[in-house]
Amino acid sequence: MQKTRNILFTLCILHCWIGIAQNRYPFIASNQTQLTEAQIKNTPIQITPDVVLYNEQGKILPMSSLSLMTNAAYKPVFFSDHSGKLKSLVFINKSSAPVEIEKNKEALFTPGEPALDFIAKDLNGSRYKLSELKGKVVVLNFWFTKCGPCIQEMPQLNELASNFKEKDVVFLAITFNKKNIVHTFLESNPFQYTILADANAIISMYGVNSFPTSIVINKKGEMVLKELGYRTNIKEVLATSINASL
Repeated sequence: MQKTRNILFTLCILHCWIGIAQNRYPFIASNQTQLTEAQIKNTPIQITPDVVLYNEQGKILPMSSLSLMTNAAYKPVFFSDHSGKLKSLVFINKSSAPVEIEKNKEALFTPGEPALDFIAKDLNGSRYKLSELKGKVVVLNFWFTKCGPCIQEMPQLNELASNFKEKDVVFLAITFNKKNIVHTFLESNPFQYTILADANAIISMYGVNSFPTSIVINKKGEMVLKELGYRTNIKEVLATSINASL
């Protein structure tokens, strides 16, 4: 009888501890469980584009924040679903101060600064000159065919393009891939943006090193949004900026 009470007491303590651990991160879905140190050591950790990165306050971080994995000041906390698939990752600042993510210098820009002009042709040979598109909202997406996160966000970008097809919005997808490679890619991966292939000059002009990168340019030809890396809500983020610019 005493042994049974001890077991029940232990289970109760364990249940409470788990509840406290989960409540520490209320933004984590209830069907996700924090991995123990033993599980982390004995299980290969695969971080796929659909894994959501957070700081301690629940702010969603860009995939570029994976660089914190090698930063001794932060500790990653992993959460998996019932099947054992990694779903979320929270970066904990080892000090008691709030997590401050250093902003990627590539992401820095001044809202309202003029977008750099360029000329390029799409897959059908049609010519696009950015400065001639003033009066329309222009959305740029920098991507390439072997970029997993780029492919991951394409369904959302396709929905976005469909939602604004009757509006004064131009969607341009810029890649360094050659036209023949892009044509092959599109056979199994539909992309509703107008694709500008073999566009290394534009990529260099905009200083893009992180893929995907999305930029929204207003009707005056000014940059109003720049998003680096994969985001689970990229459609909503871009739609908000586009609507504000129409």
